[in-house]
Amino acid sequence: MVYPDILEGNCLFLDAKINQSVLIIMRTFLILTGCLLWFLPAIVKAQTDVYEKELQRLEQLEGNEFRVRVDSLYHSLDQNSPYQSKVVLIDRLFQLTAKKDEIAHIRVLVYKALLATPQQSRLFKQAYTLAKKHNRTDDMCFVEYSRGMYYIARKQYDSAMIHILSYRDMTPADQKDEGYRNIINLLGDIYYHAKLYDQAREIYFDLYQQYKQEDSWNFYRPYVMMNNLGQIALLTGKTDEASQWFNQSLVTADQFLHTPYRNNTLAYTKIKLAETALKSDSLERATRWLDQVASYPEETIFEDVLQEYLFTKSLLLLQQGEPDEALVIALQLLPGDSLQFSQYRFLPDIYRLLSDISSSRGDYPLALQYNKQYNLMADSMKELEHVAQSMIILADRNHELTRLDLQQSKQRIRYLMIGLSSLLIILLVVIFLYRKLYKSKLDLVRKSLEKNTIITQMPARLTDGDATVTTHHEEDPQQKHLIEELNRLMEIKKTYLNPHITIRDVAVLLSTNRTYLSQAINRILQTTFPNYINEFRIREAVRMITEGYTRQHTQEALSRECGFANRTVFIAVFKKHTGVTPSFFAANYGSAMDNE
Repeated sequence: MVYPDILEGNCLFLDAKINQSVLIIMRTFLILTGCLLWFLPAIVKAQTDVYEKELQRLEQLEGNEFRVRVDSLYHSLDQNSPYQSKVVLIDRLFQLTAKKDEIAHIRVLVYKALLATPQQSRLFKQAYTLAKKHNRTDDMCFVEYSRGMYYIARKQYDSAMIHILSYRDMTPADQKDEGYRNIINLLGDIYYHAKLYDQAREIYFDLYQQYKQEDSWNFYRPYVMMNNLGQIALLTGKTDEASQWFNQSLVTADQFLHTPYRNNTLAYTKIKLAETALKSDSLERATRWLDQVASYPEETIFEDVLQEYLFTKSLLLLQQGEPDEALVIALQLLPGDSLQFSQYRFLPDIYRLLSDISSSRGDYPLALQYNKQYNLMADSMKELEHVAQSMIILADRNHELTRLDLQQSKQRIRYLMIGLSSLLIILLVVIFLYRKLYKSKLDLVRKSLEKNTIITQMPARLTDGDATVTTHHEEDPQQKHLIEELNRLMEIKKTYLNPHITIRDVAVLLSTNRTYLSQAINRILQTTFPNYINEFRIREAVRMITEGYTRQHTQEALSRECGFANRTVFIAVFKKHTGVTPSFFAANYGSAMDNE
C-alpha cells in the first residue's frame, strides 16, 4: 500500500528536482546569452575592420572594376553575418558610390532597400531613376526584379506584379534565360492563385513553347508547365484536355528527364492522372496510377507531392466504399501537434473530404462539424481571393495602360524624328522634283491638246467606219447607223451641254429605246454613255480655255457652260481625262504649246 503522505513527499521531491533542473537550464542560457552579447560587439568590430580594409582598396579602383568589386563585396555577406555588420557595410558603400560612381550606386540603393528596417521602398525608385538616366536596361531589370521579390516576400502580390510585368517588358528577346523564366513563372503563379486562369494559362503555355523550341527536356520547369496547364484544364472542367497534358508530361519525362528529382516529377504526374481518372469515375485506372506512385522510394518524393498522393488516395478509398481506410489517410493532412508537414496544402479542402468520409461512416454530427469548418475557411479564403483577384486585375490593367502610354510617347517621339528627317529629305529633293514634275504636267497638257484635236475628228472617223472602234466585235449596221446619228446630234445640237441630259432623253431624240442605245454605245464605241458625254464636255472645256474664257470667268461658270452639274464633278472628270486640273491647264497651256 502506498501511503498518501509518502506519495505527497515523493511528488514534492520530484517538483524540487524539476525546478532545480529548470533553474540550471535557465542559468546556462542566460550565461551563454550574456557571453554572446559580450562578444558580439567584438565580432562586429572584427568584421567591420575587414570590410574597412576592403573599402580602402575600393577607393583606389575606377570604372567597371570598381563596380564589380562593389557587387562582390556585398555578396560576400552570408546569411549568418550579423545584421549590424551588414548595415555598416551597406552604409559605407552607399556613401562611397554616391560620390564616386552613379552606376555602382544603383545596386547599392537596391541592397540598402532590401536591408532597410523600417521599409524604404523609395530607394528602389531612386535606383530605377538612376538606371534609366544612364540607359542601363540590365540595371533597370535588376531593380524591377528586386522590387518584385521584395513585395512578394511581404505578400503584396498586386504591387509585386506591377514590377514583374515591367521586368518582363524590358527584357530583350535574346536575354530570356532561366532567371527571366523563373520570374515569369512566378507571375503565372500569381494569376493562378487568384483564379485568373486565362492569364495563367497564357504564361504557362508560352514558357512551355520556349522549352519545346529549344528541345530542352532534362529540366524540371517544362514538366511543371505541362502539369500546370493540365491542372487548369482539370479545374475548368476540361478533363480530356487535362489528360492529354498529363500524359504528354509523363511520356516526355520518362524518356528525357534524368535528374535527382525524376521520381518526384513522375510521381506527381501520375497522381494528377489518377485525379483525372477519378473525375471520369474510372476507379480502376486511378488505382493503377496510385499503385505505381506507391512503388517509388519515399525519400525521392517531395513533401508537397506526398500530400497530393495522400489526398488523392483518400478520395479513391472513399469512392471504393472504404471510408475507414480513407479516414486514416485523410487525418494525416489535418494540421495537428505532430507537424508532419511544414505546410498543409489542402486546407480547407481536407475538411470537406473529412465531412464526406464522416457522412459515409454514418457519423453525421462529426460530418456537420467538419462541413461547418470547411465553409468558414472557404468563405474567408474566397473573400480574400476576390480581393486579391480585383487588386491583381487592377494592377495588370494599370500596368497595361502605363505601358501603352509609354509606348505611345516613344512612338510620338519616333514619329517626330522620322517626320523631321523626312522633311529634311523632302526639302533637299523637292527642288529637283518640282522642275521634273512641272515638265511632266506640261507634257500632259500638250497631250491633252493633241487629244482634243483627235476627239474633234472622232465623229468623222466613226462615220468612215474606223476599224479601231470595233476591234473586238463584228459591226451591226443598225447600231453603227445609230451611233452616226448620235454623233451628229452631239455635234450639231450640242445636247451634251445640258447638265441634266440622260440616256433615256437621248434615246427619245433618236427615236429608239434606252437599252438599245446603251448596247450600241457599249458595242461600237466600247464605252459608257456618261463617259461618251463627258468626252464632248471636256473637249468643249479645252476649247473654251484655249480661247481665253477663263481669263474673265470662274471655273464654276466654265463647268456650267460645258454641261457639268457642278464644279466638283467638272474638276474630277477633267483631271481624269487630261491628267491635270482645269486651273493648271488654264495657267500653262500656252507654255505647253511653246515647248512643243
